[in-house]
Amino acid sequence: MDMSETVDIKLACMSLMWGGNLPNEKMPAWIDDVSTADYAGVATFERELLRFTEETDFVERIADHGLPLVSVDLFIDRDFDRVNRVCEVMQQLGAKHLVTIGGLAKKGADMNEIADLLNQIGEIAQTYEVRACFHNHTHHTGETLEETEELLYKTDPAKFFGFLDVGHATKDFVGHPVEQRAAIFLERNWDRIDFLEFKDWHEDSDLRTEVGAGCCDYESVFQILKENRYSGWITVEQNGPMGEQTPLECAKASRDFIRQGLGV
Repeated sequence: MDMSETVDIKLACMSLMWGGNLPNEKMPAWIDDVSTADYAGVATFERELLRFTEETDFVERIADHGLPLVSVDLFIDRDFDRVNRVCEVMQQLGAKHLVTIGGLAKKGADMNEIADLLNQIGEIAQTYEVRACFHNHTHHTGETLEETEELLYKTDPAKFFGFLDVGHATKDFVGHPVEQRAAIFLERNWDRIDFLEFKDWHEDSDLRTEVGAGCCDYESVFQILKENRYSGWITVEQNGPMGEQTPLECAKASRDFIRQGLGV
């Protein structure tokens, strides 16, 4: 493939940088900032999604800004009624990616049990034309590269799909060169990858690091995406602003870095 060819990728911005469990009154500023930063979509957590859609003008606001909902992070449990409710709202808003995270998937949990639960969530999601995947995360099941792979391959590829949080991979995939941790996983598991989250990590700023300002070798990540013709959405996330930067400034910096590297 001609590496200069523009890839068909769109960027969504996650609400976490504007605050965890983002209160209703801060939602408008998040949407305004994402629009100003010239992202193409938004992403949030299931608790915020349900609260925003029930208590605010979130649906009208994202429509007015031309910002579709792209992905939703769902805490893993056995409340299948809640899974149905979240997926129903996602379907109504056109969102396709349900990112399962944390919850019952604690460090040391039985992987067979978690994989079975993920398959059940994935099966429910598909009835709403939503694809479920698993978010690798610090201090949870699937923290290391090998654990993430083991859990992924215990799930049914017809029901459950591959995902990587690049920042958490850079922080957590110990036993591999820090700058190459995300790229190694992507190269080894590309056939299962359906969705991605761009994030970065540095010892000084932890996961409050702008994409491109941390330890990840994003040049290698970009090359893998181009060579494999990745298309669709990527969510961009940061666990709060870096240094004295505002969320908007951080969102713009990450956007500029990604656009330059991918040509989007």
